[in-house]
Amino acid sequence: MPMRDFVAAHIGFTGRFNRAVRRLDREGGPAILAAQAHFHFGEQLVIPIATGHLTTRLRDNISDRGRLRWIGTHFLDGSDWSRIVEPLEKSSSHTEIVELIETRQDFRAGARYQAYARRIKDGATVKRNRIAIDTIEKLDNFFEYYLALIADIEKNGIVPHSDLGLRGQTGRRHRWTRTLWQDLAERDIGVAIDAEGRLVRHTNGKHRTAAAVALGIERIPVEIRLVHAGWLSRQAERLGLSPAAALLATLEEARTTGWPAP
Repeated sequence: MPMRDFVAAHIGFTGRFNRAVRRLDREGGPAILAAQAHFHFGEQLVIPIATGHLTTRLRDNISDRGRLRWIGTHFLDGSDWSRIVEPLEKSSSHTEIVELIETRQDFRAGARYQAYARRIKDGATVKRNRIAIDTIEKLDNFFEYYLALIADIEKNGIVPHSDLGLRGQTGRRHRWTRTLWQDLAERDIGVAIDAEGRLVRHTNGKHRTAAAVALGIERIPVEIRLVHAGWLSRQAERLGLSPAAALLATLEEARTTGWPAP
């Protein structure tokens, strides 16, 4: 556990958070480390939503004041996201899962599988999940791993991470297809709240999101991982609350009435 972030999440956090929202609404840019927000708000950030609300994703990097930065570092952001929001279908991971659901055990007939297989046979290495896939056997195992994920989701739905304990939704098959760090860092499906109050997939859960969408699962648990300061500033003004209190009040309402919360 990063002790510095844990301490910062409990000493003076609310005041810094409220000031950051107002500043970012005026000036743009990022603030409040994501780890600190996670430690401070905890499970209050997890809400159930209708799967149909997730039709877009945030790309990983944003151009900010002439520099490229990873957008997953901070919990608050006041930048223009218009160039980094794109349809879920633009994600390779999303395409892989949709193809698997269509082909199932005949996955070797799928266009994505065949494209990877051709590259491997030509001597190239396919990088997926930060793992190098350089043989057809490894490629088969990679696709079979996600077949196990699909089967679990089809049977159990998307299980909140807090309910999983030490059990992952994919079991223990083909563990080499993910790094140990990825398993340890796994959390609920991540989403961002954009400047208009829409939900956008962000960081964790791209495969689970794709499976839920393609299987027609109606509701899924998600974790708020990033919030646009412009939306939160307006929400706080509308509710007559501080930004931190407005965020929690909105999420609590969403747990009862669904998103978008009034």
